Amino acid sequence: MTTMQRKAPACGPGLEEANAGRRWLHADYATAEPLLQRLEGVQKSGNGWRARCPSCGGKSRKVAIAERDGKVLLHCFGGCKAIEVLEAVGLTWADIMPPRTWPESPEERRQARRALREASWAAALSVLAVEATIVRLASAQLARWQQLTEEDDARLALACERIDKAAAVLVEAGR
Repeated sequence: MTTMQRKAPACGPGLEEANAGRRWLHADYATAEPLLQRLEGVQKSGNGWRARCPSCGGKSRKVAIAERDGKVLLHCFGGCKAIEVLEAVGLTWADIMPPRTWPESPEERRQARRALREASWAAALSVLAVEATIVRLASAQLARWQQLTEEDDARLALACERIDKAAAVLVEAGR
C-alpha cells in the first residue's frame, strides 16, 4: 500500500508516478487527486473543481468535485451516479477515500453498537414526529367528513409505512 502525496497540481504528474507499476491505489486519507488526474477539462471552481464527465461525455464541465470534512464529494449534473463517474476512469471509492477504522476492543465495539442504536432511536423518533403530523392532519380532515385527495391518501399511506418502520426500530431497541 502506498501513501498518496500531493506532489503536483491536478492533471499533472505526481500520484501516477509515485505509484508507477502498481495496479491498485489506496488512500490513507480522502483525496480527489487520483480522480482529478484522470478527468479531462479540469478547472478550479470555488472550493473545488469542475470537469467533463467521463461517463456521459460532452464538452461542458458537468462534474463537480470537492474535498470537505475529510471526504471527497462528487456530483455529475448530467445525472450520472458518482460510482459511474469513478468507474469510467478506472477508480473505485476505495481509491479516493480512506479505509474506515473499526473498534478493536470488546468495550469499543460495545460503545460503537450503543452509539449506532442511539442514533437509530433518534432517527426513528424524528420520523415519528413528522409522520404523526401527517396522520394528525389527515385525521382532522376525515373527522370533518372531508375526503382525502388521491395525493393526500398516498401520503397518508406512506406516513403509516414509515411509522411502522420507526416503531419496529423502537420495539427492537426495547428487547
